[in-house]
Amino acid sequence: PSVDPDAAVVYPPVMIDFDASSIVPSTRDLLQVLSTRRKSLAVVALIGPEKPAEDAARLVDQNVSALAFSEPGSAMQLGARATKTVPSLCLMPIEDKDGNLAARYWGADGVCIAVDKSEGEWDRLAKGARTMRMLPIAMARDAEGIEAAVKAGARAILLRVASALAFIDATKSVPRNVTIVVEIEGADADVLRAVVGKADAAIVPP
Repeated sequence: PSVDPDAAVVYPPVMIDFDASSIVPSTRDLLQVLSTRRKSLAVVALIGPEKPAEDAARLVDQNVSALAFSEPGSAMQLGARATKTVPSLCLMPIEDKDGNLAARYWGADGVCIAVDKSEGEWDRLAKGARTMRMLPIAMARDAEGIEAAVKAGARAILLRVASALAFIDATKSVPRNVTIVVEIEGADADVLRAVVGKADAAIVPP
């Protein structure tokens, strides 16, 4: 399994037991719903594994902009299939071609790629995502990671930080044409209000 040392998250090995020949390109535009040019905050609802279809349908009725899932698998597939229009994001970092294939097979319209990859590796994984019409999102944790993501040509960045203040400090110089998604663990209404006008979208926990 891969380990995210900063978040102390252990990601399971990517499931490769799927029929790659059955994969079809995404038809839902994740970038379009995430990119608000900071004029509003798009809500990306994090869906848990217990009742993904029911939770996804309920949140779609509440007009969330997108759905997020911690990893590819049946929960993401059930949640993604609960809506025909709202796109889904796979939060587990993509490590290789099989990761891209698995994410799309289970219903992802966008994937996360860590910015600590070599430039050529990031480009290769991002291109693999785009060939299936998924949005490659650069995953960063600080201003240095954001700078690397912008240099790599990422159109969207997911910034995982501990607080709204850390987010604001890290994103002061991000170009307006780069879409910024923030994920702050345990974010409440006050945290979300603090990032309005500074982020395009936010991952909102259940």
